[in-house]
Formats: sequence, C-alpha cells, structure tokens
Amino acid sequence: MATRRELLAAFAGGAAVGGAGVGLASSALESGYGSVSWINEREEPVWVRTVVRSDGGPFSSPGVAYESEYRIHPTGHYRGGDTNVVETGTYAVTVTVESADRSERAGPFTDTWAPAGCFHQDLIVTVTEDLSVEFRQDEC
Repeated sequence: MATRRELLAAFAGGAAVGGAGVGLASSALESGYGSVSWINEREEPVWVRTVVRSDGGPFSSPGVAYESEYRIHPTGHYRGGDTNVVETGTYAVTVTVESADRSERAGPFTDTWAPAGCFHQDLIVTVTEDLSVEFRQDEC
C-alpha cells in the first residue's frame, strides 16, 4: 500500500511521471477496510472477546491491530459491531466466548481474515448454541 507521502508526490508530479500518479491512485482506491460484526444464536447473552493480530508488512509493525470484549445479546441476524478496524491485509483472528454469567468458556477459536479488494468488508463472527464460533467473511 502506498504511503500518504508517495501518493502526494505522485499527484504533485503527475505531469512529469505520466501514468505513475494514476497507477498509485488506482492502487489506493482498491484498498479498503474491514469491520467486525457478531451473531449470537444462543437464547441468552454471551461475552465475546475478539483479538485481531497483524504480522506486519512493508509499512507496519506486527502486533494487535484490534481488540474488543462485548456482551452480545441473542439475535438471528448479524449485529453491527466496530467499523473500519483494520486496513487491507492479512490478520490472525482469535475469539473466546463466555456465557452471560461467565461460568462457561469456549475457545480460543482462530481464523485468518484478509479484507482486500473493496472499500468495506465484514468479518461476521457467529456464536452457536454450544458456544462454538463460526467465521464468515462477507464479500463486497
């Protein structure tokens, strides 16, 4: 992904470098962000802890890119969560689930998430009746 300075330089020097500015601008427009949403199929609320880790890249260092813990009420459809939590890239996702009274715990459940190629993608985390987790990446 091009840095802000590279994009500004490409636009400022567009006449001198011809199509380079257009190429960088197109690349920037193809990148996007990823959001996390949850579904709780149980008949009672659950606590869901989500950690998204990046292994780094050319312009970033490895580490936690996003972390949350929410109480999710029962729902048959996905509930909007946190938007634009990560940029285009590949991430390791870890989710643990606890019952409403925190007496039951399941996980960690892991998946690889790669939001890319469009402006906005959702990772939908579904908590099933037996406290297991299913991951689905909602494509644009």
